Amino acid sequence: MCGLENAITEAKCLLAENNVQEALRRLKPFRKSLKAENSKNVALQQVFAEAYLEAGKVDKAYPLLTQACELDSDGRAGGSQKFFTLGQIMGGGQGIQLLMQGIESVSAIAGEMLQAEQADMIVRGLLSMIEIWMTDLCMEPNAEAQCEELISKAMEVSDDKSPEVWSMLGSIRISQQRFLEAASAFASSWKFFQEKKESIEANLHNGRGTFADFVELLQPLLSLAKMCIELGIYDLSLEILAAVRDIDEDNLEGYYLEGFSHYMICKRQQFAALNPGVVITAANAYEFNENLQQQQLSLDHEPTQSNIREARIALTMLEKLAENRNDIDDVIQELLSGARVILPEIGGRVDVRELNDIRKGEEVDDEEEVDLELKV
Repeated sequence: MCGLENAITEAKCLLAENNVQEALRRLKPFRKSLKAENSKNVALQQVFAEAYLEAGKVDKAYPLLTQACELDSDGRAGGSQKFFTLGQIMGGGQGIQLLMQGIESVSAIAGEMLQAEQADMIVRGLLSMIEIWMTDLCMEPNAEAQCEELISKAMEVSDDKSPEVWSMLGSIRISQQRFLEAASAFASSWKFFQEKKESIEANLHNGRGTFADFVELLQPLLSLAKMCIELGIYDLSLEILAAVRDIDEDNLEGYYLEGFSHYMICKRQQFAALNPGVVITAANAYEFNENLQQQQLSLDHEPTQSNIREARIALTMLEKLAENRNDIDDVIQELLSGARVILPEIGGRVDVRELNDIRKGEEVDDEEEVDLELKV
């Protein structure tokens, strides 16, 4: 048993270091025992399931999570996380039930002394439930009411300070076409994301926490930036994307969204110059977005020269970084396709030498810019 316990402990450490294959290798001697003497070992089932999920093998993780949830229905043996994980995988009504089971498990274990980590787990569970109500169960007559109830609970548990909760509130308000409220929620979300990022930076500086804490911010920040772009809040999206670059300077989606934000700023400013009586705000951005994208862009419009240049740089950077990738999947291909639609309209790719100087942090004078196409 000592060998098994050591294997479980070591596998957990390896997973925390993102060393999935080594974790699976360490667990391999015990794989067959899951159907024999360890068929009721919740800890082994859970660590195997986590490793399989990290390796993208949901089909192998699913039965183990299901069995672990059945054997440890209150979470006191192996913790509550498995309910949240399985709930997200299953979705629909069953997913809602499992997420509720997880929240009840955390609350029961915490008692009257809810720790910060436990509160975060409950908040994540509530947000996952909202996602299910907004997708799988969106046609149910009580879907909107459920979302309102759950987001109120999430705000309460997080003391109105969770950036993820504010972001979700904004998403709900977009679905209700309450665009100004959505914009306000996104501004609050960004405020608390900034505080969270600064806290992680301080912890790293003081030798606490890991870079993985930083990386966990990437997807929430990218999602927030995309929703800001939907509402035409381009200045805010660019602030958020600057934070994405701080965390991952090679993030392809971040470069695409940055380029697209600058591109849409140009479209809006040129539209405003041609239509001085029309004011576009978050309240009516949806109405104008499609028309703005169809509007022909002028490269001679002086006020938008800087944004055009920034758009060209960001989208060229996306293409250049993708050149060096061996894992160009459908998502990356879609980003590249989007960039290649926009680039011809804004003057094409920037010179590779200028791009290299920018990567090194050197400023390039516009007059010295040489427009040589990158080989893609």
